Amino acid sequence: MHYKYAHPELFKDVPKTDFKSYSGNIVIYGAGFQGLLAAHLLKKQGVDVICFADQNKEKQGKTYFNLPIISPEEMGLNYSKTLIIVTPYSIKPVYEEFKNKGYNVVTPYSLFLEFDSDEFDLLDDLPGWYRKDSLDCNVDMFLLNCNNLLTNHQLFSSDLSVSQVCNLKCRECTSIMTCYQKPKHFALEEVIQSLKIMMKDRYFDHIYVEGGETFLWKPLPELLQFMVEQERIYTIIVITNGTIIPDEEVLNALSHPKIFVKISDYGSISKKDKLMEIFNERGIRYKLLLQKWYKMTAFSKAPHTPEKLKAVVENCCKLSNGVTSPYVADGKLFCCPIQGNLHNTGIYPSEPEDYVDLTLPYDEEQKKKIEAFYQGKKIVEFCRHCDGRGYTNIEVPPAEQLQPGEEVKVIFK
Repeated sequence: MHYKYAHPELFKDVPKTDFKSYSGNIVIYGAGFQGLLAAHLLKKQGVDVICFADQNKEKQGKTYFNLPIISPEEMGLNYSKTLIIVTPYSIKPVYEEFKNKGYNVVTPYSLFLEFDSDEFDLLDDLPGWYRKDSLDCNVDMFLLNCNNLLTNHQLFSSDLSVSQVCNLKCRECTSIMTCYQKPKHFALEEVIQSLKIMMKDRYFDHIYVEGGETFLWKPLPELLQFMVEQERIYTIIVITNGTIIPDEEVLNALSHPKIFVKISDYGSISKKDKLMEIFNERGIRYKLLLQKWYKMTAFSKAPHTPEKLKAVVENCCKLSNGVTSPYVADGKLFCCPIQGNLHNTGIYPSEPEDYVDLTLPYDEEQKKKIEAFYQGKKIVEFCRHCDGRGYTNIEVPPAEQLQPGEEVKVIFK
């Protein structure tokens, strides 16, 4: 696969590091996915890395990409004069901490702007969650965070729900949609009004349009037309479960170059082959997503300890990226789809301070509340009971359907 970042112009004024001049004098901080990619790309350029450093004690003393993993303390003692490449998703706090301590610290952004991943996809050190089709999403998000750290042009991400209605009944729905007794479609005017509030004072690298099942929502073409006309939205990503063939009006709307469709691959219940055939014929951009699902219906009754909460936040896909991807549904802004849908179903209502009512007047107080969510500065009470929407839970079969009469039970234990 050939990866190329869609907006390299954002980094045109950011100096590029001459990594070759530091060969043999480099430490990569973060023995994770981005660190592995950086080490791989440096090796392809003939640049030698001394080691990895990582705060995770379980990783220290082991090897990664045939390089030793040391503690931050050892890095400070022995390699304080080396070039430190920081690679965690939450890059800003780490970068600023090392800068303040006087380290020669950089990001690997220039390595990631364009590369071929064929050899990378074969590495033995790749994390268990990694799939070839997930690479661009992960690199896109990391570069989004690098951009927000290194440039004055801040970009954001968000999830926009248009409906609670779905044609599937997935036992472990990643957004807990099956908990709705009377799911509803949202009004186009209300969705657009929420978008207008979201776009005040901020630009979006991408906005996910999702459901329920997005192709069941009749006003989708009108919404997409509105979104492609907004200069504050760079990319629109439409999510579908791949079981519905959209009509001609929807297909025409999807053909706009700012729009990208993500098709979930649910095996035998999917119509992915027909969808991809149609999309190829129409020039519609898309990606087929291989699925890895985790149990999402059991939560902690007692609040997490500070240590557990920290671990959850660092691993949750909605909180760990430095810039979060808040969830907008039914005129409200939430931390994530789990919080939003548990609130809207009444299973776990959030207090007013833990979400934003986007129907209220946009004043200075409203602006600050919204900004706290998009800047990743807001940890809601529900986070203290959830194990994170990401890779921390028990793996389950994707899209396993409920049997007739069977209901989803959300428990707090």
